[in-house]
Amino acid sequence: MMEVLPIFTNSPLRNYTYLIYSNRTGEVYCVDPYNAPLLLDLMKKMGLKLKGILNTHEHGDHTEGNLELKEATNCLVYGHTKAKNTIPGLDTTLKEGDICFSTEGESIEVWDTPGHTFSHLSFVHKNPNSILGIFSGDTLFNVGVGNCFRGGDPNTLYETIKNRYATLPDSCLLYPGHDYWENNLAFSNHVEPNHDFRDRFQKTRTEHFQSTLGLERQLSPFFRLGSGGIKERLTELGESFTDDRSIFLRLRKLRDRW
Repeated sequence: MMEVLPIFTNSPLRNYTYLIYSNRTGEVYCVDPYNAPLLLDLMKKMGLKLKGILNTHEHGDHTEGNLELKEATNCLVYGHTKAKNTIPGLDTTLKEGDICFSTEGESIEVWDTPGHTFSHLSFVHKNPNSILGIFSGDTLFNVGVGNCFRGGDPNTLYETIKNRYATLPDSCLLYPGHDYWENNLAFSNHVEPNHDFRDRFQKTRTEHFQSTLGLERQLSPFFRLGSGGIKERLTELGESFTDDRSIFLRLRKLRDRW
């Protein structure tokens, strides 16, 4: 069975790093390493051997630990084909459908998920029957989506959320690249006030709460585009819209200024 260990890095951008490992084989893959000394110490204590680094995309806060980990462990660094010159230490490029890691009937599959940048991958944890989790990098956050300031495009991000993330089962665990719970919940309440379920959730949520796609569909305005409350609020704010795409783009634009 594949295990997943989320590591909150306490970085200025509230990054998450993830270890995906097998207790049986001791093999581990690291998603978006930030603090290399912390990871090396943790893997030593757990008796794990680092086989590879999986970078969701090229931004420095997701590749910070690449070179130090590679030097210490001789692991391989994996990333998007379009990030050959931007990911430090990149050894092997990945494309849609590649399998990065498999053990005991479970695997990590590559999805090409552009929008935040055009060199963005998501890593899907699955077994033969279901998708168990997704490492979303900066594509999907808790109650939010990624920005498109640094090499991305909001229309493309909309397509990725609609055609890939919206297809995931409710039970699928979400492993985002950052903990942005507080700000995203505040923005969501701004654009959809009086959302009773979200109010109840905020009162019971624990720190670094692990979300699912089913919960995100209930909480996030970027999944609730057809909500009457969101449409009414956008009208109050003087925003116009014609369809789900235009609502998504308006929400993303509003969030940019939040």
